[in-house]
Amino acid sequence: TQNMHTSILTLLGYRKGSRHKIKNPSPLVAPHTDVGVITFLIFDNGNTASLQRQTSTGSWENVRLPELPQDPIFVVNIGDCLEELSGNELPSTLHRVVVDQGSKTRNCMALFVGLEPNAMLSFPKTGAEMKYEDWRKKRINQATKVLRANKEDSR
Repeated sequence: TQNMHTSILTLLGYRKGSRHKIKNPSPLVAPHTDVGVITFLIFDNGNTASLQRQTSTGSWENVRLPELPQDPIFVVNIGDCLEELSGNELPSTLHRVVVDQGSKTRNCMALFVGLEPNAMLSFPKTGAEMKYEDWRKKRINQATKVLRANKEDSR
């Protein structure tokens, strides 16, 4: 039997580039929520990019990370699946990565945690039950539709 995994570990690097020279650059990573259950981020003390979250009023604010010269900084994001499993008690935050004016490359390791594809989920708000993989495909399809609509609106 082949093991299926829905968790992803990735390394991200944000170095100074051409977008740092533009007066109002677009985000390095577009606004999004994390689809899975939970995301663990480990940041270094680089300063060429900043993590921002959307506030309840719709504005963007920097996620203030402590300046620790030697130690990594941990950030935990609640994913869309955990938000639904908690009956919206634990919100999945809309966030993005934007250009910052520093000169030291920002590095980040991200672990996007999912569940076993066949894990059965029960959603308290709707009473619905489904396998994690079915929920994940449905949620990714919804996100893709939103991205396409936003792309068409910006033309």
